[in-house]
Formats: sequence, C-alpha cells, structure tokens
Amino acid sequence: MSASRELRPGDVLGVITATGAVTSVGRGAAASCAAIRAGISRPRRVSHFQVLEPETQVPQPLTAHPIHGYTDGFVGMGRWLRLARGCLGELLEAPGLARPSDARFWGRTALMMVTPSGDDGVFELEGDDGLDGIREGCLRPLRDALGLALPDANVRVVDLGPAGTTAAVQQAASELWPAGFERVLVLAVDSLLDPEALRMLDEEGRLKAGDKPVGLMPGEAGVCFLLEPEGVARQRGAAPLALVTGAATALERHHLYAGQTSQGEGLAACIREVLARGPRPARFDGDLYADLNGEEWRAREWGTALVRLSEALDAPNVHLPCVSVGDIGAASGALGVCLSVHAFSRGHSRTGQALVVSSSPWGTVGCLRLHAAGA
Repeated sequence: MSASRELRPGDVLGVITATGAVTSVGRGAAASCAAIRAGISRPRRVSHFQVLEPETQVPQPLTAHPIHGYTDGFVGMGRWLRLARGCLGELLEAPGLARPSDARFWGRTALMMVTPSGDDGVFELEGDDGLDGIREGCLRPLRDALGLALPDANVRVVDLGPAGTTAAVQQAASELWPAGFERVLVLAVDSLLDPEALRMLDEEGRLKAGDKPVGLMPGEAGVCFLLEPEGVARQRGAAPLALVTGAATALERHHLYAGQTSQGEGLAACIREVLARGPRPARFDGDLYADLNGEEWRAREWGTALVRLSEALDAPNVHLPCVSVGDIGAASGALGVCLSVHAFSRGHSRTGQALVVSSSPWGTVGCLRLHAAGA
C-alpha cells in the first residue's frame, strides 16, 4: 500500500504540482537534485572576497559554492532577483500551467518569497513591517519581468530564513486557503556569497577557511514550488508530485545569537508535531533532509534534538545537501522539498515519506512532512 493511501481526510495541507531550482550544481530542479543525489560538488575560489590564512596572515581567496557564470556581478537584491528569475522561469514552463498573463488563474495565486531574517542586517528595513524594500526592490520587479498577472495584495515576504519555507506552507493552509486563494508560489532565495553577507559571516567567525575544522562554506540558490489544495489541483487536471502532510515551526530560546548552547527543544517539538499528524504510529524511518552546515552550534542543536527524539525516529536516511551546494541559507528548506519530490518521482525513497528540517541562527526552526503521491 502506498503512503498516500494511508492518509486520512484532512491530513493533506496541500500538494506540490511544480518545482524549479537554480543551484551551483544544476540549472534546473531535476538537474540539481540528481547532482546532489550523486554527490556532485563544485566548490570554487571566489575572487571578490579574501580571508586571512591563520598561520601566515596572508590573504587567500575564499573557497565557496557560487553559481559560476550566473550570478557574477550581481549584488544585494539584484542577486536575489537573478536567482528568483532562474527558478521561477523553469516552474512557469511546467505542463498544464496557465500563461503568466492569465489574470483569472494568477489572480487567485499568492507569491510568497522566503528571505533571510531581517535580524541578519543584510538588507535595510523599510515600511511598517520592515519589508517594503524587498517588495519594491525585488518582488514587484520580478513579477513584472515575468509578466505575472499577480495583484500587489498577493505578493508577500516571509523573512524567517531557513524555516521560512515551513512558515509559508503553514500560512497557506491556515490563512490563504480559507481566504479563497487557489495556489501559492513559494519562492526561496538567498546568497551567502553577497559581499555584505560574507563580511558579516567573516566578522562573526562563521566561515570555514584555512585549516579551521568547523564553519560553513557559503552557497547560493533560488528554489521554488507550487503548492495547491488537493481538490483544486485535481480539478484542473494537475498530477500531484508530493503531498504535504505536516508543517510546524517553533523558537529555540538558546539560539546562536543568544550566546547559549542550544538544547534542541524547539526542533524536537516541531518534528514530534508533524509526526503526530501522520497515519503511522511507528517510529519514522524515511528520508530526512537536514540543513546541517558544518557549524558547531548547528551540530549541537541537532544532536540534542536527536536525544529527545529517540522514541520518534528509527534510523532515518539523513541527507545533507550542503555537502554539494554549501550553506544556501533561506533557500535550504525549499531545496529539501524539491529533493523529496525528486526522490519520490524517481523511486529513490525507501518509504515514500520525508521530513525537511530547518534551523536559523536566530532561533526559528521548522519541519515539513511529505508523502509520495503515487498509487
């Protein structure tokens, strides 16, 4: 029996019907996911940022995971816009989707852009919620460049970093479906290779450089997926690629910037919550996509969460995408979703179930649960 047939009515928060991605190992969702599964990695030295070699104090180019030849010369929101256009351009070519100019179709669609946390200080805060700069400088130009018939009111920002994808799915199920929206474009973009982001990471000692055994390798990506209520998708004849059956977010009180060691309480709580929604009382043994990035704080958080989850997890198949693409920040959750969809569609998933686990240095954590849609 397939995983989807075990679900009860009301278990499905939404279905994924299209994906898109641009990463350092692929210019498309399928290419990126296949490369990550194969363990392909393309680290390069970046010319626009140097770090001091600890012993000699001689500046050396930083090794990172740029999308070579694609984001060169772009900075700030211009870089985000470049990544966003790349992945959304792929998604909009999915079979069965209406033309971008179809006002009836896209007028009932929300565009939710997942970005780094405003607390990071990478972008200037403007407007009542601090997000007007992103809407005006990136989201609306993106919509206009793609010719999407989306009203201004349908364009939103979720500035929660890696856990933002989970929060976007929560908002879709709890707010947008009841309000009459028929689909949500979840778009996650981030570049830790932006000069300002690199400067901040270097000042905080978070970069893996020289002979330093821990730290992150910066990456960048644009990843998106289309989420729809199951009935709406089937009514328009769209075949679901995956079912989203759980979404939970929480706050780790002892996060990196609190200067304390994380106890993994929030992360464990999120995973327990999404597993409680599922049809199987047994311990979870499917695929688990984590955004572990080589930093010690993240490893400690995950390790303590695992101790708390000893009765809920049964040796899941853990995947670490950052090994291939580096730390892609706010785009990591959406990439985990795309990797789950790819594994389901190619028959690589051993159980037809997946968890996508996300964690922010500011304490926001999240977990998504997905099921294969095939019979």
